Amino acid sequence: MRANLFTKLMASYLAITLVTLIAVGFATSQLLANYFYTSKQHELERKGQELALLVSAYLEGNTEQRIDPMLVTLGHFLNARVLLVDKENLQLASAGVPLHPPLWLTAGEAERILNGETISSRGYHKRFQEAVLSVTVPVYAQDQVAGALAIAAPIAGLTATINAIRSLILYAAAAAVVLSALVGTWLSRSISRPLSQMSRITREMAKGNFDQRIEVTTSDEVGQLAQDFNYLAESLDATVTALFREKSKIESILAHMAEGVLAVDGQGQVILANTAISRTLAVKPEDIINRPLSELPFSGIPEVFASVTDSGEPRSAELDLNGGKTCVLIHVAPLTNGAGKISGAVGVLQDITDIKNLEVWRRDLVANVSHELRTPLTSIRGFIEAILDGTISGPEAQRHYLKVIHQETVRLTRLIRELLDLAQMEAGKIVWELHPIEVSELVSRVLFKLGPQLEQHQIWVKVDISQSLPLMLANEDRMEQVLTNLVENAIRYSPPGKTVTVKAGSDNGLVQIEVSDEGPGIPEEDLPYIWDRFHRVEKSRSRSLGGTGLGLAIVKQIVEAHGGKVGVHSQPGQGSTFFFSIPAVPAEN
Repeated sequence: MRANLFTKLMASYLAITLVTLIAVGFATSQLLANYFYTSKQHELERKGQELALLVSAYLEGNTEQRIDPMLVTLGHFLNARVLLVDKENLQLASAGVPLHPPLWLTAGEAERILNGETISSRGYHKRFQEAVLSVTVPVYAQDQVAGALAIAAPIAGLTATINAIRSLILYAAAAAVVLSALVGTWLSRSISRPLSQMSRITREMAKGNFDQRIEVTTSDEVGQLAQDFNYLAESLDATVTALFREKSKIESILAHMAEGVLAVDGQGQVILANTAISRTLAVKPEDIINRPLSELPFSGIPEVFASVTDSGEPRSAELDLNGGKTCVLIHVAPLTNGAGKISGAVGVLQDITDIKNLEVWRRDLVANVSHELRTPLTSIRGFIEAILDGTISGPEAQRHYLKVIHQETVRLTRLIRELLDLAQMEAGKIVWELHPIEVSELVSRVLFKLGPQLEQHQIWVKVDISQSLPLMLANEDRMEQVLTNLVENAIRYSPPGKTVTVKAGSDNGLVQIEVSDEGPGIPEEDLPYIWDRFHRVEKSRSRSLGGTGLGLAIVKQIVEAHGGKVGVHSQPGQGSTFFFSIPAVPAEN
């Protein structure tokens, strides 16, 4: 397991303390031992030299008195054992002959004694069966080495003293280790605690939490580091908050843009796509993020982005997508990094399909209106010129052509009125008063008004209205206009002798009225466009029948303005059924 900083600091403190105490204790004990041993040795050498002088004087006096008692007495006095070795034994020892009792001198040491040197040694002596400090001093007689005086002092007491001192040093070292551990613990915690807090707070900052701060308890470098860390956290909090606000603004702008935004990196991989892309390119943004743009089914778009990233110049293009059903205007600009190097490209994609369709519709509308106006105006002008220049003479002929001019004038008036009505309804400038309407009365009034047309075209009418039909909540004049347009269309396209059916019922709070004919029907490809202004299934036949091409468009606008819906069911050769639904008058509780 990985050791933390506190453990490392404590281990370092204790290791340094232990090594230092061991080194100091060992050196001190050795110095003290050497000091005591050296002092004792010098003392024995000095005493030995003094005793050697006494023994020399004794030997030079040629007395026959035994010297052993004196040496014993001196040994008791010195707390040591004193031996006198004559020259012959020294020579035997120097020759390597073992002596009895055994002498602690080696052959080399015995040779040095014979040469007048003083020998000192320390160690365990077999003769005395203990550790001794020995000094061997040459004894002279007539200026020649006559023997040697050996003094062997036991060092057990000295060793005990040194051991006692070493024990004292050991106890002191143990106390120092404990004190060092306590101080080291405090120091280690004072360093590791702020660092641990920094580590914990750093992890919280990585999660986005910048509220926590480190407690500053010291004014040293660690305390200064904690203060700087707190300042860093505050600065990061302010910076991240500002960046988050800016990011939210940008995301909100991108999310609510009507145009699609697409960005790629230097390798052509998609790095950004807003929600409008789903409307423009019919794909989900999450489905194209982190995917190469060249692998996506967007014809022409990858080439535009590639040319911008290669050239570094902005570019615009108009592209047809989804098999020509969608037209997109794309503006692409390069993205650069801080060094000015191109790192990708960003493009704004604007769906201009409606604009294109509107332009087409505008051109068609102008063409249709021009045509609708030109045809009756040409007829009116021609007939009037013929009457004025006398080509048409006679009251009956003039009356006939004046009647045609009147019909064309009525047609022009109706066309202009319907165009104005459509414009006002589409602009939402018309406000209608809504009233409860009895559907059966509305149908009877419309059929009575259209009676001459029914009789002229020899069309029968069948009415099927439910007895429990609720009242319709609508503008009566506009509902009469809607029903009139539908019945007129049914009469216009029904062959003589056929039947037009008007049916009314209710469902889910709605009143639904259907107008069915037995005419030629409507091809399936024309059904989505029959509610558009000036759209005709058979243009030549429709115009010859007197239609303006605006009736169904007006019906749709009126019904939808009432909150209702329109629809049609038709098959070629089987007639057509137009229907619309309007909210009924709410039932009283």
